[in-house]
Amino acid sequence: MDKNTSKVSYMQYHGRIFSIAVVILFNIIRYYYYHQYLELPFRWNFFLLTFIFLTIAWWCGKQFDYAKYYSERDPLTNTYNRRTLERNFNKISKKFVGEGYSLGVIMLDLNNFKEVNDQYGHQKGDELLILIASKLTNFVKKNDLVARWGGDEFVILVSNITEEFGTDYTQNLLKNIKEHNPSEFTSIGASIGYAVYPRDGDNLQKLIQIADSGMYKEKRYSVK
Repeated sequence: MDKNTSKVSYMQYHGRIFSIAVVILFNIIRYYYYHQYLELPFRWNFFLLTFIFLTIAWWCGKQFDYAKYYSERDPLTNTYNRRTLERNFNKISKKFVGEGYSLGVIMLDLNNFKEVNDQYGHQKGDELLILIASKLTNFVKKNDLVARWGGDEFVILVSNITEEFGTDYTQNLLKNIKEHNPSEFTSIGASIGYAVYPRDGDNLQKLIQIADSGMYKEKRYSVK
């Protein structure tokens, strides 16, 4: 995918599809029971009632889809939240390792984020987090996962990594973060640490610890 193409996280239609399917099945049964089995005369209000049932089902299904979508997302950045990342790690890791691939775990922390908050206020800090989240989402591949871990920290699960993951990939990611920022964000950079599943650990907690340790080593080095 072109890196300049904005990737939008679309809400799934599972709730609406299920609700509509139930209503359609119900109306098929209703038709055969009343007009075939009981042999009652067919009336036009059958279609009116069907339309009303479908409308209610669509609305109810949409509320379910909204609730599910936002329960998985960080409300500020629209990236996945920590709970969703933890819940999906086992499924994602088993899928790619089962196919013979490794999975990269990146921990990313913004540099000079406190200075932005102190100088421009928390609203600008929020705008910066939204900007960085958008850059990360556009940078990663379709099967990768970006989550806000907390504060100004993000975690990225990178599928099907290559041997250059620890050098080329992370450096390109840092370059992407620093490019084309508004004037008030020109001092912003990031520190990155990473780990590789299953080489460095077989669970997310262990991988996060390794990535977090590497990130803080880089952060200490960058401020010297």
